[in-house]
Amino acid sequence: MTSQLNQLSKRESEVMGLLLKAKSNKEIALALGISERTVEFHLTNAYIKLGVRSRVEAIVKLGKPAGSAVREETAVVETAVKPNNSHNASFSAQRISFHGAIGRMKKRWLIYFLVGLLFGAVYWHYFTAVAQFFNKLNVDIENDSGLFIFFAMLIMLVAHLGVWVVPATLPAIYEYRYSHRRQHAVFAVMLVSMSAVLGYYLMYFFLLAFVGLPHMEHLLVFGQYGEFFWRNWATAFPKLILLNFVKWEVAWLICGGILGLITTFSYSAWVGRDQMARAL
Repeated sequence: MTSQLNQLSKRESEVMGLLLKAKSNKEIALALGISERTVEFHLTNAYIKLGVRSRVEAIVKLGKPAGSAVREETAVVETAVKPNNSHNASFSAQRISFHGAIGRMKKRWLIYFLVGLLFGAVYWHYFTAVAQFFNKLNVDIENDSGLFIFFAMLIMLVAHLGVWVVPATLPAIYEYRYSHRRQHAVFAVMLVSMSAVLGYYLMYFFLLAFVGLPHMEHLLVFGQYGEFFWRNWATAFPKLILLNFVKWEVAWLICGGILGLITTFSYSAWVGRDQMARAL
């Protein structure tokens, strides 16, 4: 690993030294007076030279207590940032950095899940509002021109599904900027998309059972129980919620994976070209 560390430029050593202190890209950029994109560029180059694929693997490789040689090599990276404080770079601190990175990763997954739930709950109301709007247009399939019907259906489709561009792109971009791992970025899109479906049907169930929906007041839990109340629920729940939930979860597992791949590879390719242009 000594030869790998020697391949690092001065700036790459400084960046890796701050990385071992569990600094985020933004904190590293502020400390060194450079942009976050420049930090990402130096990290990518350092990962390649060290033979790792992410900041976690870099911390493990540089911080693993495998003998005095590793201690000396890790000290080289630390002293590149603060030569007078190299004694602060201990293996216990590096292990804390590793566990901190794992903790932040779990926190991100939780945030993705919660954001997806919120998006799905809001989308239920959005979907209902859009459907009511287009119902008021009174499109007459028999009398209206085919071109008008085509554009009306196209606009309705875009209005219903266009907002799903948000969970299909932003999680991938954010996760890739943070972890630099394509598979994590794709998984982030899948997680947000699938939790959005869960949020949608949780909202549907809540409104159906506790608030009341038009023509379905007989399913209100706190309403007046009819003779066939639970039988009605036993019929309605699988038909309206459970089966549709399973169907759309499978659909967005596939669609989320495809959209996540497209977004991640497109963004990573753009970042790579941008970093090369800045380096030149």
